[in-house]
Amino acid sequence: MPLHQREKAHLGNSGRIPSHLGIVLAAFLLSLCFVPRGAVATPGAKQCDAKTYSVPLPDPVSGRRYQLFVSLPQGFDPASPALRPVLFLADGGRAFPRHICEIRDLTEADKRDLVVVGLGYADGESLEDSRRRDYTPTAQPSTGHVYGGSTAYQAYIKDVVIPFAEAHYRTDPARRIFWGHSYGGLLATTILLRDPGIFQTYIIGSPSLWYGSHVILEMEKQFAAGHHSLPANVFLYVGGKEVSRYEAGRHGFTKDMVEDAKTFEQLLRSRSYEGLTTKFMVIPDKDHVTSVGPGITWGLRLAFQPGS
Repeated sequence: MPLHQREKAHLGNSGRIPSHLGIVLAAFLLSLCFVPRGAVATPGAKQCDAKTYSVPLPDPVSGRRYQLFVSLPQGFDPASPALRPVLFLADGGRAFPRHICEIRDLTEADKRDLVVVGLGYADGESLEDSRRRDYTPTAQPSTGHVYGGSTAYQAYIKDVVIPFAEAHYRTDPARRIFWGHSYGGLLATTILLRDPGIFQTYIIGSPSLWYGSHVILEMEKQFAAGHHSLPANVFLYVGGKEVSRYEAGRHGFTKDMVEDAKTFEQLLRSRSYEGLTTKFMVIPDKDHVTSVGPGITWGLRLAFQPGS
């Protein structure tokens, strides 16, 4: 596709770009010369004709170079003034190519004009290094790895990614959904307790609430001490097999993710926060990996219900 046509398809007729995005706009335009249009392929993932793009979007504060994976709904018209709901996926480098077809099947069947934005890992880093820094709320100095960078990463999402999506894809500020699983679920929970208004709906899958000796429970306690309202939809799921059991390969017991998730959801409900809606599901016969697909589908169906 000629460059000017690709710019039109990608950017649309969105008006002026917010000034704080100037640092990333040049990188974005340059990427159009090198990133082919088409689905992001992953071995073993279901293939479909989802209209997808890979977009570099660096963080101007940290200087880290991140990728976004964007899927636009069928019939997307960049000139349309209509605002569209948007789903942001943590672990976009893995979750986006593996589950975008499931998401598209669901949204198109329900005629949902949903924009999907997968949050990629930092360029030049392993996914393990990138996510354990960006998705965790507190440092773990004794491990030899960098943890505890979620405050900075949350600021990148809020100040860079979301304005970018609104400027280029006319996403609706009142219909933002965030999905995260495992460490991504921990990130989602952390954002919920630090700045809940960033998203209206949180789909939280098998969250690593054990992290930092369950520091998330202390964060919730501090939030509750200063807030009587929590206007958000929180849809929390976990695989039924994610219980504590001995694994020889780990030389120890696994975390009881089911009990942790259940305890946290019950804690939220016990606070009687104004504006909070919670739903909780244990997915039978699913483990930490196989619960992802059913969990996303379940959460999105709830998010699409009237009033959500």
